[in-house]
This record gives sequence, C-alpha cells and structure tokens, in this order.
Amino acid sequence: MKKKRNMILGFLLLLGLFAGICVQAEEAQVTGAEEYKIGVAVYDPESSEMNMFINYYRDYLEEGFPVKFYFSGKINSVEGENEFIRAVKAQGAQGVISFLGMDVKETIRVCEENEMYYVLGSNSISDADYEAVKDNPWFLGTIGPDPEAVHQAGRDMADYFLKKDGKSFLIMSGGASRGSSMHALRTQGMLEVLQEQAGLILPEEAEAVAVVDENTTLTNSDGTVSVTICPDYTEGGEGLANLESAFADATYDVLMSAFHASTYLDKIAEKENTQGSNIMVGAIDSFTEQNFEIFKERDAFGNAPIDYVQGKYASMAGPAFAMVYNAITGHPEANTSDGEAVRLYQGFWKADNRESYIELYGYTTGIYENAYSCDSLMQVIKVFNDDASPEKLKELTEAYTVEDVKARILGE
Repeated sequence: MKKKRNMILGFLLLLGLFAGICVQAEEAQVTGAEEYKIGVAVYDPESSEMNMFINYYRDYLEEGFPVKFYFSGKINSVEGENEFIRAVKAQGAQGVISFLGMDVKETIRVCEENEMYYVLGSNSISDADYEAVKDNPWFLGTIGPDPEAVHQAGRDMADYFLKKDGKSFLIMSGGASRGSSMHALRTQGMLEVLQEQAGLILPEEAEAVAVVDENTTLTNSDGTVSVTICPDYTEGGEGLANLESAFADATYDVLMSAFHASTYLDKIAEKENTQGSNIMVGAIDSFTEQNFEIFKERDAFGNAPIDYVQGKYASMAGPAFAMVYNAITGHPEANTSDGEAVRLYQGFWKADNRESYIELYGYTTGIYENAYSCDSLMQVIKVFNDDASPEKLKELTEAYTVEDVKARILGE
C-alpha cells in the first residue's frame, strides 16, 4: 500500500509540474537585472558527480537568475585551483564555488588578494582549517555532508546487505587509505555493522582497519561471513588492480563501495559470469544521470547492475550559490549574523531499487521545479526577499530530506 501511495504521489507531482509550475518558473526568472559572474572549481568536469552539479548550475540556475557560471577544467592541485581563481577574476567573476578545498588557507589568501568570495559547495574541512580562515570576509563557509551522516551511510548499507543475507563481502574503500576522511568514515561504518551483527573479527578498531592500504581479508569466528577490503581509487590509483586481485582470489555475493561503482561495472559483470552467480552492488555515490541510466538496465541475472545507492543530488549545491549571490550583491548579513564563515550540513538520499531511484532522481532534475528550486533559493537571497536571514538560509540548506523536498514542491 505504501508503494502504491508513493507512485500516486509521484504521478500527482508530475501533473502539477506540467499543469501549473511552468508559470511559477516564469515568475521566478529574473529579467533585466545586472548579470553576475561566478566561477565553479571542479576536480573533473567529466566525473558524473561533477557533471551533475555543472548541469544544475548551467541548465537550471542560469535560466532563473541573471548569472553566468565559468567552469574549470580538471583541477588536481592547490595551485591549479588558485590559477583558476585568478583566471575567472580576469573574466569579471566576483566569487567562486569550489568542490575542491585542498588547502583553504592558501586559497583564501589568493581570494583575498583578488577580492573574490569563496564557498565550498559540497565539502567539509577540518576544524583547524576552519578556525584559521573563519574570520576572513572573503571566505563564506562550507556546505557539505555531516560527518555523522557520512559514517551512518556506511552503516546503513552494510545493514541493508546483511538483511539480504550477504555472506561474502568486498568493500571498495576508495581514498580511505590516502587520507579521504569521507571514504574512511563510510568504510568504518560498514565494518562496525559487520562486526556487531555478523561477528566479524577485527584486528584493530574499525577506524584503523578502514584505512588499510592493501587488500585485507577478515572473517567471523566460524568462517560463515568473510570481508575483503580493497583500497585505493579506481581512477588514478591501484583500485582496479586491487579489485582484479580480489576477484581472482574468491567469490562474492556483495560489493559495497565507499565511492562510485559505475566505472567498473564491467569488471563486476565479468566476475558474475565467471562465478556463475549474482553480486549485489551498493555505492555511496550521487543521484547522477549515469546512475539513472544504469538503474534502468538489467544484468545477466535480471537485476539492475547497481542495487543500492546512497548519496548527494544535484541541487544540494543550490544554497552555496545563494551564499555567493548574497555576498556579491552586498548582503553578507543574509549569510551570517556574527561575521564568521558558516558551516552548514546536509545528508544523503537513499534508493534501494529501480523505482525508488527513478522517483528520487525526478525530484532533482525538474526544469520548472527542483529539490532546491529557483523560487526557494530566492527566499534566502536578500535582493529578492527582504526577510532573508542566516536562520532561513540554515533552515533551507538543512531541509534536504525527501520529505522536506516533497513538502516544498507541493507548497506545504
């Protein structure tokens, strides 16, 4: 019955979009205003996650606001990000939304020299780094996953696959071994649940085991549950080689990734064919178009190539835009009440079947309405709403859940 109600709700939402929200979109669009220029620093524009954010800014926000975004190419160094900031300054940009933040102290120094506002659009920094730059007026703050939510995402996925009777697990820990705190927290959460619920024997605390830098296999006391941790990135690291080695050594019924799985699904399919059985696949990734297409496919066993996704969605990057817009239009007081850079947090969405992924993906890609729509962002931008305030910015930013989004779309 619950599933049926969800399907009906989704259908009604679609009717609403086509019947009346086009008018709202036209009303929300700002015409005749000065066009502002904003740089967007990304680690790789070809990445499905970065492409997701780029499309939201270029194809949605540019249509609703007098703004022009300048997107970087691939950036893999602090100096690369700083050079991009200087380059977009020369193009007339007044602020940068970054999805990097590799050395905020150095980067904020460059921003100050060039009088450029800077915000992290979907990322977090350490307490020490935040304290070092929080009083600099050119640093607006961070919007990113709550560390507790990141940790819980790993726990949720392990719990899900244990309930699906998983016995032989392969964990792709990604950058955990290279210092990625997000990947390490996710992997730690997976290991904790496997220890608590399946009796997995850990040689050290889960926090330490999560960051191993070579393939590591663990079992419970009677050997009925086994776990192999496969470290490193699959692009620009040894992750694929480690995966091939793990696949050569054992069979698996579950693969859990602390990052994406989409780029090595061919390797998983080959292993399924070799072992003659299905591998359930979960990834803590994003609600990207690439994953949307994957969920519509079927593997050799009649299942979607990915069974479970938990992660970000495109318009989560909307509030960062609102913060930059407030700053460049002379209203920093709409972002912060005490002059310090803000730290705002969001969590993840979860889809554990084809239908739920398609439904949730639809809420994030609407042309006329979106999880964070132009209209909802205008409510926290001072030049469009005199009542915009730091409290309302925080409330909107942290209202990221499915329930929050449905309520906004339906006008509740």
